[in-house]
Amino acid sequence: MKKYKAIKKNIKSKKSSFIEKHNLFKSTSNILFDLSACKCNDFSICPCPIKVPQAERCFLLDQRQSRSMVIGSVDSELTKKIKKKNDRKIQEDLKRKRYEEMKESKRLKNDLQISDESGDDPSVLSYDEDEGDVDSDVPILPSRSPSIPKLQARINLTNLASACDRTGVSDRSASILVSSLLQDIVVVSKLDSSKVIDRSKLRRERQKLRQNLQCEIENITGLYFDGRKDKTMILETIGARTHRKISVEEHIVLVSEPEGQYLGHVTPSCGNAKTISSSIIDFVKNILCVNMEEITAVGCDGTIVNTGSKNGIVCQLEAAIGKPVHWFICLLHLNELPLRHLMAHVDGKTNDPKGFSGVLGKALESCDSLPIQGFEKIMVELPPITIEHLSTDQKYLYEMCEAVSNGNVDLELANRQPGRMSHSRWLTTANRILRLYVATEKPSKELLVLATYIIKVYAFVWFQIKTKPSCLDGPKHILALKAIVHPVIERNAYFCHPENILLAMLADSRSYVRELGLRRILKSRADIQVKITEPPLTRKISDDDLHAMVQNVPENIELSKYPCHTQAVER
Repeated sequence: MKKYKAIKKNIKSKKSSFIEKHNLFKSTSNILFDLSACKCNDFSICPCPIKVPQAERCFLLDQRQSRSMVIGSVDSELTKKIKKKNDRKIQEDLKRKRYEEMKESKRLKNDLQISDESGDDPSVLSYDEDEGDVDSDVPILPSRSPSIPKLQARINLTNLASACDRTGVSDRSASILVSSLLQDIVVVSKLDSSKVIDRSKLRRERQKLRQNLQCEIENITGLYFDGRKDKTMILETIGARTHRKISVEEHIVLVSEPEGQYLGHVTPSCGNAKTISSSIIDFVKNILCVNMEEITAVGCDGTIVNTGSKNGIVCQLEAAIGKPVHWFICLLHLNELPLRHLMAHVDGKTNDPKGFSGVLGKALESCDSLPIQGFEKIMVELPPITIEHLSTDQKYLYEMCEAVSNGNVDLELANRQPGRMSHSRWLTTANRILRLYVATEKPSKELLVLATYIIKVYAFVWFQIKTKPSCLDGPKHILALKAIVHPVIERNAYFCHPENILLAMLADSRSYVRELGLRRILKSRADIQVKITEPPLTRKISDDDLHAMVQNVPENIELSKYPCHTQAVER
């Protein structure tokens, strides 16, 4: 402002020196407004010379659009963090400078000591420029002592943080393993311990990675969610002290499809549909700042909380979006329900979360220790699949079905564990039923019915879904289940909704089926147009035009990337 007032006094002057000062002031004063001059929405390709800090980008975008955020205590906390970060950087530079000075003084001390022992003049000592040391036998750097400052290694640990999140390794365990490896390959030693990875550094890298993943979200076309109850450590304040406590919380994980991108997770206060849907809507709108009108598909499993016809989570999401969406309900979950009902029908109801009340169910607990007996083959031809892409339990089911079909169970498969008993994982129950079948010389009628159903229906449909996870094949998987499970299919056949059947017809390999699907869509649109506008449409689409439109419909449309089960959430 002082420079501006000084220039303003002589604003009419035509001297060359003043004109130069005036132009210089105009060019340099723009740096005050560089941040507000940046109008970029995609900061990853922002060409502006001064970048907006990562922590401030959400606030800046909000101020340019809805302006729902205000400067308050959160902004003050962020300012303190930035100030502390700058102070730490200054202290680190001072430590490095001090360390270099100590190295240089130690070098001069060693040089003087060598010159005194040899009787030479220290001013004429010669140095080998290639080696950099006076004598290889004389240590230049002293051993670590409290007087030497400890340097910090400011390196990115993105891959390590991603691997820890993917495998579920804790910060403490990962830091111990990585630091031990660095010590073995002599990256970390007593002379230089700056590369040691501590758990606090790893925890910060994991938090940074999760924030960066969420900040890259631009739009969502398919919203998939799944939840479970986890034991979570929380801090509880009692009086003047804070205590750690383990609490069981409901965590709902959100994934964007077809990219398979992790969006985040929400922790609703309770497990009812209204609370969960409200937390999901609030997260998508306020945290991700994404327009919900662009969502065209919702995926989840088939529990009644998610798929209730009136107050289910999907129905409430449709009300928030403002339009109907595709219901991509997990077919693997549907495939487990008939086995559950069949098991309850032939052996009785369950009596606890991991056990059954019938004789057959109780025998499943110790079936893995029984020897293999002669058993009758149950022929089946499973779809070809890459074994390496399956989990341990899925691989066991596939190999056991092939062994029962061939009539031979090898020793390695017999000694393998089929998985723990749990009513939330019917895949392991199916594994144990087959293991009991091959260990029973004369199986009962109920055991034979269950083993036959698992091999010919349950396992066959399971691996059909795994090999063809596209939503275009959803109706075909539904029809693979027969009349024995028809009541369960009626309650869970969401892929038989009209929009999903039309979608499968449009992507069918037969041209007349695609043409039939297109006719149904055009007829529906024409009926809607007749109801809205009067008089009705005068121009009709000819058969030639319709045939040309059918030929232009791609067989593999973009929606084929959407999975029809919630494996994306597991990934």
